[in-house]
This record gives sequence, structure tokens and C-alpha cells, in this order.
Amino acid sequence: MIALRTLAAAVACTVLMPLDATPAMAEKRVALAIGNDLYPNLPADRQLKKAVNDATTVAGTLRSLGFEVIVGTNLGRQAMIDKLAEFTAQLQPGDTAALFFAGHGVAISGVNYLVPSDVPAVTEGAEARVRGASLAEPDLIAELQARSVRVALLVIDACRDNPFPRNAGRSIGNTRGLADAKPARGIFTLYSAGIGQTALDRLGGNDPAHNSVFTRIFDEQLKRPELHLGDLAVEVRERVAELALKATDERGQPAPHEQTPAYYDQTLGGRIYLAGQPGSGRVEQPATKLANVAPEAERVVRPSRPGAPGESCVRNGYETYCVSSVRKSQFGNSYGVQNLFAGSAGDAWVEGRDGNGVGEWITIEFDAMRLVKSITVRNGYQKSNDIFQKNNRVRQLRAVFSQGETQTYTLRDSLGSEVLTLSKPVRAYWVKFIIDEVWAGNRYTDTALTKLVVGSERAP
Repeated sequence: MIALRTLAAAVACTVLMPLDATPAMAEKRVALAIGNDLYPNLPADRQLKKAVNDATTVAGTLRSLGFEVIVGTNLGRQAMIDKLAEFTAQLQPGDTAALFFAGHGVAISGVNYLVPSDVPAVTEGAEARVRGASLAEPDLIAELQARSVRVALLVIDACRDNPFPRNAGRSIGNTRGLADAKPARGIFTLYSAGIGQTALDRLGGNDPAHNSVFTRIFDEQLKRPELHLGDLAVEVRERVAELALKATDERGQPAPHEQTPAYYDQTLGGRIYLAGQPGSGRVEQPATKLANVAPEAERVVRPSRPGAPGESCVRNGYETYCVSSVRKSQFGNSYGVQNLFAGSAGDAWVEGRDGNGVGEWITIEFDAMRLVKSITVRNGYQKSNDIFQKNNRVRQLRAVFSQGETQTYTLRDSLGSEVLTLSKPVRAYWVKFIIDEVWAGNRYTDTALTKLVVGSERAP
């Protein structure tokens, strides 16, 4: 049996938060690494093999990057709270904080919980008991935000199968994977698996590697000085997805596993190189210039991307997708912005405002000036023809380019992809797509888009 770890919506969540920092004195780096293998009250097949190794490995790497590191292994709830208190007590405004957890986790009612080693045995449906015995991810983030640190990095390698009972009756939390946690402004989140996926503890019963599939890749890439966190996330995603396909079953036979780390980039204040910038020979603190602004000559004329309170953003390589709203997850389905570029054919972005979706928007911002040549759209919610017809589809989509040009498109009301080829390439730092009209659904008023991808190349 391939060993899995459990948590809310995709493990290893690397959350990086440049927060509103008060002027710092002597900035320092402080980290907490926790790994839980042993769960005495859980069945034998729910014990882990690599979590403690993961915590000690990442702790060693963070020390090499200039962090003061606190380590805890196989901790019960109170011991985890004590370590967290010791960690946060050392933080001052302007510091850089990192928190790594490897172990079991579970999603309950859309909230991700880190499971301590002494979690009690519970019966089906006992969510309240599990919540009380575990640590909620939002509470950890709140502790870091309260310290006004300059950067907070939270890594959770815990997207495993739900470790609690789930027979014929109701199970405790999601069956597998983590919940689609709402991205918070200023936070970089990297999950070791996609929403609803499980993250491998090991590739198979005879896997000799010291670390879990995610952590062995994450730790390796964390050391690379030429990678800022956005590039690191892309490298980790590609390499983990490739490695997971090499998984085997109990008999050593190929059992390819789908594990594609997802990430959300809500950071402001510049790119962050934890291992130093290329050729610098030293560890760099986050830049103070505006995020995504590269060449000096572009900085003066680059128009700011239009945004709004409550927007949700996710980074995709050299692009940052932001949407005006997101419908709350339900029935195991997530409707986040990541579905516009990374989801399967059965996933979609669904806006979350009252009304029919007119006026809702999507922006795609580039790292540098691009030549936009085409726009590919899969209209509506294309999970099935029935769901497509029940929800609103976009009828008229207005594209506003950063340099002032505007183009309006009438989209087909049908399944499949539609490619909108521009008559001539448009130079832009970002494109804002505004929903001006919709095709009405026969049951719901939510407006959906399955895919929206811009075809572009870097401008000379």
C-alpha cells in the first residue's frame, strides 16, 4: 500500500506572507519545524514513515539559509501549542518567519486542521472532537500576522488520506486531501498536492528515500539561489508530479499517482529569494520595489493592475490571475481562480456575488511587457452538458489592456474551446476581462468559466 498523509486541501502548503511591517530593527529569521509520524490512537496503516525526517531535513536547510530553528517531533496538541508559543515569542516586527509541518491533517467544513500525535480515537461524524484536538490552519496564520513579521512562510506537508473512520455512515471531514482554503492577501501558498488529491508519504513499501515525495523535491529546490518563490513553486509542481507517477503498489507493481502541487501567490512587495539572488553570494531579504516589476526602464510607465478588496489571486508561472469573487466550495467542488488555467475539464471558476455575474472580472498580469496574440476560452461550467445548461455562461466579454486598448467579444454558447485570435498583437502588462452580458442558465444565476488562457510572448 502506498502510504499517504492527510490534511485539508492539498498538503504542503507553503504560505508566504509579506505583511504590513513596522520599521524593523535588526531583522532576523526564525523557523519552527514539526514532524509527526506516530499516532498511537490511529490504526497501524495510518502511521507515517517520513514526516519526522521531513521536519529535520527542512530544519537543516533553513538553518543553512540563516534561520534560527526550533524543532519538534511526534508532538501532542499541548506540545504543539507550546512550540508555537516559543516560536512566536521570538518574532519581532520586520522578521522573517517560517513554519513547517509534516504529518496528518484533515479538512472539516472547509477548514484545514493539523493533527497532533495524541489525537484521540473517534467515531464517525465526531467532527467537533477532532476540531478540538487539532490546530486550525487559519489560527496559525493569525499568530504570524499578529507579530507583524515582514515575511511569513508556512509549509504544510499533510495532504494525506483522511485518517479517521469512514464506513457506511458519515466520515469525519473530507475523504481525502485538503480543503480549498481561501487565499489571503499578501500570502504565498504552496500545497504539496492539488485540491482533493492525496500527497504520498513514500513512493512504495520499499522506497529508500529519506523524505516524502513532496519534501524531497521542495527541500532540494529551496536551496537554489536563482529561484524566487514563484519559480520555486513551478519547479516543485512539475518535479513532484513527474516523480509521483513512479509510485508502486504493495507488490512493487507500477501504480502511477496523481499529485500536482498547487500554489497561490498573494504576495506584495517584490520577489523573495530565500537562498539569495543569482550571483549575490548571500541570502537576500525581500525586495522593496513593486512586485512583478522587472526592468528599470519599464518601472516608470507600467500601469498598476486594477484590483479590489476581496479579490482572489493565484500565480501561474509568469502570470498572476485575480478574480473579483469566488463562489464558496460545496459538494466537494472548488470554484477558485486556479481552475481557469490548471483545473481539469470538469472544474470551473464560478463568481460568488449576488446577481447574474454581470460586472464580475478576471485580470491576468504578466511579469513583464507581453505581446498578446490570442485568448482561449471554455465557456460556462463544462463538467457536463446538464451543468453547463443550468448555470450562466458569458455572452459578452470585454478585454481591457493595460496600455488603454479595449476589445469586446461575443462568446459562443456551446461546449468546447473557442480561440479568439487578435487581428494584431497587443502590448500589455495585464489584461482585465469584464463580463458585460451572460447567457442565462435554466436553474442557477451563477456565472462560470471553465478556462481562460492568454496566448502571448515576451515583448522585445
